[in-house]
Amino acid sequence: MPGPSLADFERLAASVERMGPLLWVSFGGGEPFLRADLAEIAGSFARRGLRHLAIPTNGLVEDRLAPSVERILAQHPDLFLSVGVSFDGPPRIHDSIRQVPGGHRRAMEAVRTLRTIEQRLPRDKDGRSRLGVGILLTLTSENQDQLSDHMLELVRELRPDNVTLNLARGTAKEAHLLEVDLARYRELVEAKRQLVASGELPYFDFPLARLAVARDALMYEHVARVAAGDRTRHLPCTAGQLSAVVFENGEVHPCEILGKSIGNLNAVDWDLGRLWRENAAAELRQSIRRERCACTWECAQADNVLFQPKLWPKLALEALRPRPAAAESGS
Repeated sequence: MPGPSLADFERLAASVERMGPLLWVSFGGGEPFLRADLAEIAGSFARRGLRHLAIPTNGLVEDRLAPSVERILAQHPDLFLSVGVSFDGPPRIHDSIRQVPGGHRRAMEAVRTLRTIEQRLPRDKDGRSRLGVGILLTLTSENQDQLSDHMLELVRELRPDNVTLNLARGTAKEAHLLEVDLARYRELVEAKRQLVASGELPYFDFPLARLAVARDALMYEHVARVAAGDRTRHLPCTAGQLSAVVFENGEVHPCEILGKSIGNLNAVDWDLGRLWRENAAAELRQSIRRERCACTWECAQADNVLFQPKLWPKLALEALRPRPAAAESGS
């Protein structure tokens, strides 16, 4: 599927700029680096005030990874770019899930390539790196017994800035992959917490990063509660109010999970603001509030934690917790 044209992205970015400040954009997939015009797509948003762009990758498009990253950063000096490389477990499990022999090795090389770029980049005016290098881990029934230990191995060998943890969700062609033992999820979250506490995992270097670390800690707690069926501490969902998902065919959903659309951008010349103000969007927001919608999608739950006033004291205490200096990484 070809996906939106660059002109579509330009119109989308222009409409978003009219809606107000855009805090964060993530390019999903498939594989974003398959787009030869990825740097130009990034520029559509960066020229209109975007400050944090996240791009996940499987690390298999080696010939485009470094050139695209370097072009984005060279053309947009005020942009912070985080690139996360996905791992599905140790080499045998990763390659089996991905159906790519040698895929794990290539993903590791992708992280090393990104770290090399990060180390030679000039810092911004505050002395911070403009490229964050992360790894992405999704816990499934197939890797749950090995993923915590493998995360430690990856962090200690590759020295990423951050690890993003996901709990398998939604639907799957192989439904058994969703049958995760929540004790393994909590074990994985605790292993990450210890890496952060020790300084081995420094987190991305950008303003308010400490707040983001605190947000993630509370978000993981909430995801585990929802996954266990605990609805006693409901967080009103901000999906469809503060965030949205744009699919490759132009459909706009409040989130990845609900399966409900507020409309198609092709019908409004890729003007998101027009869809945002229509009755369908308002009715969907009311439905989300009324039905106390809850899921384990980390992107939505991170927003729900961050923009929930009753959690701000707890967030502040967590953010002010003393942190050790980052472990030496050669950067």
